[in-house]
Amino acid sequence: MLSEAGINNQCDTSTGRMGLVETLRGIIGTRMSTISTLYECRHCGTTLSEDAETCPTCGEEEVACYQF
Repeated sequence: MLSEAGINNQCDTSTGRMGLVETLRGIIGTRMSTISTLYECRHCGTTLSEDAETCPTCGEEEVACYQF
């Protein structure tokens, strides 16, 4: 079935074809071979270095770690 944009977004398991979402996940997955990591102060949002134990801006000790 085609959507309004004319893109086939249904998964047809009988023929082995992937739907749009699965296709995009496959493409993105092959291009994202490295993981980026961001360290951020939970209090003020300042971006920190990996080895920072406290925020240089506000002195907070709680650091958030995000991986993309």
